[in-house]
Amino acid sequence: MIAMMFCALNGEPLYAQELLNNRSFENPAVSNPGNNIMASIPNWTISNQGNSDPNPFNIVKPTAALCCNNATATPSGGGQQYLDISGTSGQINQNFTLAADGLISFSGWYSVRDSQQNLSGMVIRVRNVSSGQVVASSSVSFIASEPIGLWKQAAVNYLPIVAGTYQFEAFLPNPANFDLASVQFSPPVSVVKTSTAYWDPVTTFGNAKMIPGGIVTYEINITVPADYSLSPNSLTVSDATPANLALIVSDFQGAGSGPAALTPNSSGLALNYTSLSSATDDIDFSHDGGTSWTYNPVIGADGSDPMITHIRFRPTGAMAAGSNAALKMRHVIK
Repeated sequence: MIAMMFCALNGEPLYAQELLNNRSFENPAVSNPGNNIMASIPNWTISNQGNSDPNPFNIVKPTAALCCNNATATPSGGGQQYLDISGTSGQINQNFTLAADGLISFSGWYSVRDSQQNLSGMVIRVRNVSSGQVVASSSVSFIASEPIGLWKQAAVNYLPIVAGTYQFEAFLPNPANFDLASVQFSPPVSVVKTSTAYWDPVTTFGNAKMIPGGIVTYEINITVPADYSLSPNSLTVSDATPANLALIVSDFQGAGSGPAALTPNSSGLALNYTSLSSATDDIDFSHDGGTSWTYNPVIGADGSDPMITHIRFRPTGAMAAGSNAALKMRHVIK
């Protein structure tokens, strides 16, 4: 689908930001290595503790030999401390608020402590506080042959989400460790579609009108916010054929150029085209409302194929922060 233009709050642009506080349990730092029962974790709460242990969690500083063969190698970029649940399973929680619609990516790292074993039920999730519904979750598991000290990440990336208050939840089975919790907000990419009369059967190219038999050029402009880039080959744009129009599938520019054109500007994107029937180039077609993308277009007398309901673009390359690009295609007015 075509995404909406990214929002601004009170006239100011939205920026990517980390939404959780104390994401590596580093404040306050514990002075001595080892298990520090009930060390303070500002802004976090603990729930679902399955026993009556008055000290239900440990803060562990992995800088020296620790009790019970605890892991000593934190994830890449890790902080000074990580958390384990004492005695049984438990859940840590922290609320965050989105002032505007956007995208969130959330993650956390888990490891097994004490001994090698099969262990599942390591889950992170985000819950809508108002409705109580979990909007997304991710989990990891370990098998007994995997070593202590191995960390695995559970993650959900670029989840569209509306403004509101949410709760990040990490469930730790016994025995498990947890580190580097993160919830990152990103404003959505701006995608704006415009149309211009290109040709009509009366005035041809001079002062063309959008009348039956005429041709319309559609342009999709894509802009990435200034403070983050799109990772390589991660952009997909699909567009529905407007009512009473048919997509022109003959060459947009010179011979062999294909039915669309990309203006990359400073984005770093490229649009590769081989043929209308290619399953490996960057343009796909659907004749069933976007359910499947294997339709092979047939060029009609006017250059169009009225059977096409959607066209999809999957340009290659990373899109640089603050950059923009434009996709163009044409339709015949029926």
